[in-house]
Parts: sequence; C-alpha cells; structure tokens
Amino acid sequence: MHRCCLRSTSTSTAVAATTTSLHDESGDFRILCLHGKGGNGEEFLKRLLPLRTMLDDSLADSTVSIKWEALTAPYQISDTDDAYAWWTMSPGVRSFNADEYIGFDESASNIMDALLPSDASTSATKYNYDLILGHSQGAILLSALLATNVELQRSNCTYILNGAAWPNPFKKSLTSLSEQTQHEIKKGTNMLFVMGQTDNINPIESAKQVHDSYQKAGLDVSIVYHEGGHSVPNGRDPDSERALGDICDFILQAVSEKAERVDASDRGI
Repeated sequence: MHRCCLRSTSTSTAVAATTTSLHDESGDFRILCLHGKGGNGEEFLKRLLPLRTMLDDSLADSTVSIKWEALTAPYQISDTDDAYAWWTMSPGVRSFNADEYIGFDESASNIMDALLPSDASTSATKYNYDLILGHSQGAILLSALLATNVELQRSNCTYILNGAAWPNPFKKSLTSLSEQTQHEIKKGTNMLFVMGQTDNINPIESAKQVHDSYQKAGLDVSIVYHEGGHSVPNGRDPDSERALGDICDFILQAVSEKAERVDASDRGI
C-alpha cells in the first residue's frame, strides 16, 4: 500500500502520517482521500489544491489544522505512468454494470488498515480519520465499503463522494440498507455527493441511486451540483467556485461537529 500525506498546502511527500485519533489534542482534522481510476495519491492531492487552499483561508484564525492524506490503489494499470486502480475488470465493462470487482477485497483491507489504529480494540475504537473523500472509482469503493463493513459503519466519519456511480456487485447490500435493522451506520451521518451535470463518465443518474440508498438508510445526505464534468471543482469559473465553496462549507461543518464531540467528551457528557 502506498501512502502519501500533505498537511495544509505543503509539498507532497511519500511518507506515512503519524497516527491521530478523533481525540488528538493537536486539533488536527484528518481527511483520507481516495483517487479515481488512473490516478494515484500524490496526484490526487495536487488536484485538491483549490479546495485545500479555500479551507486554509477559512480556518486562518482557527487553531484547527486540516491534515490531508491519500492512499494509492494497489493495481498499476499502466507500465509507463503512475496510474492505478482499486480493482480490475474485463475490457468494456464499467463499474456500474460489472458483476465483480477483481481485487476489491485487497483495496478494502488497505483502507481499513489506514482507518483503524494498529492497536484498535473492539470497544471504544478511535479512528484515524474524520472524513473520507472519494473521487470516481474511489467514491464507488467508499460507497460499497460503507454498505458492507461494520467497522467503518461504527465510525464517526463524514463522507464526500465526487463523481460516484452505482457499485453494481454490491447492489444488494445498498438496496437492503433501508430494510436492515442490524447495520451500524449512525442515523444522521453526513454524506455529500458532488455531481457534474455534464459528467459523461459516471452519469448523474447512477450517483443518484447511491444517494437514494443511503438517504433511505437514515443518513443526512446532500448534493452539490456543478456545471462541469467528471472532475473535482477547481474554482476557475463562478459556478465551479460556488460548488467549491459548498464543499468547503460541508467540511467546515464536520470540523465544528468534531469539536463539539471532543468538548462533550472532555466534559464527561
């Protein structure tokens, strides 16, 4: 597993971040980023620079520090480029109509290894991240993992899915979430979908299926639309800047909610 971390807007490095729990006294708010097919962790963090900069500006007078970390998927799909995927499929098959994601289990294991401290116990587990942001195949991976992994369901994580699509091999898990009484996703867990209205890679209709499944399961689900395609808004035009601001506000709300949880814990509430 390759791991790349950035604090604020610094230059990327290929080193593992220090483990930080939800109750870390440094005030860090930690975000785990999952790139899309054909990308890698370091490249994805660079693409997120406009969002990171906007958050830095918003928190300039705060003691909170946003710490960004990205994983690189395990399957290299190009001999000449640093291009990786979270799973492989037969030629011509898309994630939203595939019957199987070959290699999904390894990718899922890598993410959970990053999320959970090495000394995590089954009780009172403190997770390493406060928010998980997935793009494209990374968003599809996140949607499938949350529907199937109890440990992730038990976390206080907030989720952002950019350019998501229906995780077809896991359709039964998603569609049954609203019927299950035993899943452990906390009611009111915040999840934001970012959808490009001209996305011709993962159509909006496919992302809306995922949105509807989690909404029916009791999550607090919202959508930010933008006029662009299959990309993370970069703020280079008024519409993209507006979408970027909406994403920033969503993250700032998660930062505030974490601070309230930590304060309540410190006061024994």
